[in-house]
Amino acid sequence: MRFTILSSLILLLPMSTAVIAGQGQIEFSAVIEQSMPQQEPRESKIYIGDGRMRTDITVNGKTMIQIVDMKQQTAYMLDPAGQSYMVRKAGPGEVMPGGASVAAKDANPCAGMQNLGCTRLGVEDVNGRPAEKWEMVNTSPGQSGKMIIWLDQERHIPVRQSLPDGSTMEMHLIGRETLNGRITEKWEMTATRPGGQKYVVEQWFDPVLKMNIREERPGGFVSEFRNIKIGKQPADLFTVPANYKEVSIPQGGGAEPGRSGEQ
Repeated sequence: MRFTILSSLILLLPMSTAVIAGQGQIEFSAVIEQSMPQQEPRESKIYIGDGRMRTDITVNGKTMIQIVDMKQQTAYMLDPAGQSYMVRKAGPGEVMPGGASVAAKDANPCAGMQNLGCTRLGVEDVNGRPAEKWEMVNTSPGQSGKMIIWLDQERHIPVRQSLPDGSTMEMHLIGRETLNGRITEKWEMTATRPGGQKYVVEQWFDPVLKMNIREERPGGFVSEFRNIKIGKQPADLFTVPANYKEVSIPQGGGAEPGRSGEQ
């Protein structure tokens, strides 16, 4: 059985589904509709639980399930057809804010994060909004680099980022809009790559869910949450079934993996 994780699966994860909100996150489920010019529309399902998130993705007729556990800082990729799964440590980009709300005002955004330290640098104005400025340092073995992040004091979301490679991101609040009966805030995100290339993404942030529920990217890509149902999610949605076997993560992402412990 070939069990491969394609990089395209990551691209299919919408908006904030690669991250999990922090304290006070409301539990809910939703259908994610995605469209792109000259491609068939795609649907996936997302479940947001207590510090955990599950996304069911179908690509070329094959369904894959990604579960991210913020409390354990662990990510799982399940293959229901093969009744197998892969597990790895979730990176900071999956459990740190990226459109989802984080801890309460003045709380350390690195709290509970392994190999990641934060230093508060004060409060600065970002596009007319006060924001907490933090320096984040990766202390993982063999890795280094500092990232500066500004967290909006009201929404506790990143409104500016400066990465070690020179990339930057900045958010600007456009105004309020009603989307599928929900009151949202429309934000414009401008990202700048090290070479100076810029691209703009529009995001609709739901203050109740503390997540983006719509995103429009350059090239016509649109991703939107629909059929949102608020309520506590069953715990078994976020656990690996007992009859699933763990397999190794393939080298390069496409090799034939063996089971854990096999030679």
